[in-house]
Amino acid sequence: MIRIVEGKAKKLSGLKSLYLFFDYKQEIVNIIKSSETYYFHVDSHLWEVPITSLSYLLDNLIYFDDIDLIVEEEAEKDNLRHITLNYKTNPYEYQKEGIEYGLNNDKWLLLDMPGLGKTLQMIYLAEELKAQDKIEHCLIICGIASLRDNWRKEIQKHSNESCVIIGERINKKGNRVWETINKRAEQLLQPINEFFVIINVESLRNDKILNAINKGPNKYGLMLFDECHKAKGWNSQQGSNLLELSADKQVAMTGTLLLNKPLDAYVPLAWIGVEKKRGVTRFKNTYCIFDDSTKGRIIGYKNLDILKNEIDSCSLRRTKDLLDLPEKNFIEESLTMEDSQDKFYESVKNSVKEEYKQLAKENCDKINLNTSNLLALTTRLRQATTCPSVLTSQDIASCKIDRACDLVEEIVSNGNKVVIMSTFKEPVYKLQKLLEEYNPLIGTGDMKDIDVSNNIDKFQNDDKYKVFIGTISKMGTGFTLTSASYMVFIDLPWTYALFEQACDRIHRIGSKKPVFIYSLLCKDTIDEVTAQAINTKKAISDYVIDDKKDETIMNILQKYLQDL
Repeated sequence: MIRIVEGKAKKLSGLKSLYLFFDYKQEIVNIIKSSETYYFHVDSHLWEVPITSLSYLLDNLIYFDDIDLIVEEEAEKDNLRHITLNYKTNPYEYQKEGIEYGLNNDKWLLLDMPGLGKTLQMIYLAEELKAQDKIEHCLIICGIASLRDNWRKEIQKHSNESCVIIGERINKKGNRVWETINKRAEQLLQPINEFFVIINVESLRNDKILNAINKGPNKYGLMLFDECHKAKGWNSQQGSNLLELSADKQVAMTGTLLLNKPLDAYVPLAWIGVEKKRGVTRFKNTYCIFDDSTKGRIIGYKNLDILKNEIDSCSLRRTKDLLDLPEKNFIEESLTMEDSQDKFYESVKNSVKEEYKQLAKENCDKINLNTSNLLALTTRLRQATTCPSVLTSQDIASCKIDRACDLVEEIVSNGNKVVIMSTFKEPVYKLQKLLEEYNPLIGTGDMKDIDVSNNIDKFQNDDKYKVFIGTISKMGTGFTLTSASYMVFIDLPWTYALFEQACDRIHRIGSKKPVFIYSLLCKDTIDEVTAQAINTKKAISDYVIDDKKDETIMNILQKYLQDL
């Protein structure tokens, strides 16, 4: 008799595995070893294989012996915990469900779509755990450093609990300065009075910070990892140290778990203990297809149904259908470049050809044009469609900049506010000058977080400010800009997740009017390739995270996998 028992995965990726019990026969072992993936547990003499191997095993093992298949039944949950507090802000019903989910699950993913108020849910989960479990502190790890101020604002708005941002100090002149890593470690090694402790994930690159959190006097009953999709580097010091943090309760938060590929999910899943902290190789073997002729090169993905089930088992995901939000409208404008911009773009595009290299370098006199690096050249092509003055001292107008100015004039004259987004900072400063009559506010990576935060407050609360211009990397995640009902992208990010995150700065709780999202694309250029890339990456996320499997999406997904 061969017994095949379903159980919790121990060494392989995925939520469940199959375990084989049998009297030793080399033929059976050979069949197991010829399956896709396997692991032999020396101590128990058990063979562990993934769920996907079941049909293969049944088809081949039946010739050697009878098979007894035992499926694990889900255990019923008793003694569920419930909300006990009255909150400063009354949560929506789905937010209350999120709080109670956190009370009844120790380590999990909160994957609500952007704009559904994940921050509020976690603030009140922390308050419940303080009241019910007497936890001393809640540690908030910000995947984006600029969100530290946003968390403090939300805590002050929705809670009476105290908070501190690690490393922040006000100097004698009243200006905010940031302490060194050593000083931050010293702060963590001293007793902290505040309940909420906020830190940026980059601080974890230093072992002193890790040790101060793990071995210091402050006990963290709940750890929150906000925008966890930002931590993809499992080989980095930051990623390695992040995975060494542990608390009784851990929640990784993001509205966009998969930015580019299934591997994006590994660090968040490992952080909450669903995946093994040293199991990235098995994770890859389970979900990646490798090129046999090129060692280690990934050419596609497989077993996405297993990954979907694994994520579903440890996560809470709600979409905006829960809220009666105003309609979100997408408008894609195809622009034709003027002759001078078109010729300039063509010279950059043709710079890979030997006969055009010198001309392109002369035209792009502001930068060192690297024609051998595909990524660098792609960036230059995108800059050429968005803002040629980044690359050249020639007076070349940008059809996108001109169109953005026209849209602002039209939108503001009708009594509305508008947000403009760009991948690059130079267009932000150029538009700031061109639109100065509208008192534009900006947010870029060059600015201090406190200045960006102040600009957001002005834009949200003062009708004098009609225009906000920002870079996608700085303003595309975590912030609320709902006083605007229009957004203009003068160029697009490479992933749909980042695009969606950025759009949802104006389409979230607090939105009162229908929103309109403009994407400006230059005809017959890299812009159209970028738009296509967004759609292909959206297909994977739609299936794995939201179980959307319409024919169009599946065709896009299939083509994406084939083209890798």
